[in-house]
Amino acid sequence: MRMFRLGCIFLAGLSSPALAVCGTNACSNVTITRLWTAADGKAYVKISDDISPLNCSPLNSEYLTLLQSDSSSAWVYSAMLTSFTALGGKLARIRINEGTGGCTISYVWQE
Repeated sequence: MRMFRLGCIFLAGLSSPALAVCGTNACSNVTITRLWTAADGKAYVKISDDISPLNCSPLNSEYLTLLQSDSSSAWVYSAMLTSFTALGGKLARIRINEGTGGCTISYVWQE
């Protein structure tokens, strides 16, 4: 019986989701909950985590911004779109440019 309990505890630990954590310049283990694009050349991203620790000013206190004018924005948007549609929105890391209005995204990381 004791082995059964230990086995259940072990399996519960494996199946529990990783906690999302934001620091001053990035959030790890996040889930994209909303992804939308606008005619002004920007994409807006809402994640499941509290983004208040980030050192930036998010749009409407909840959205990160990807600028089309950034050189690798098409690659970053592609990774986010793939994550949103095929991986349940899971990203290993999303990095922002500190001190920016709209919390502009620098890069994302998938695993």
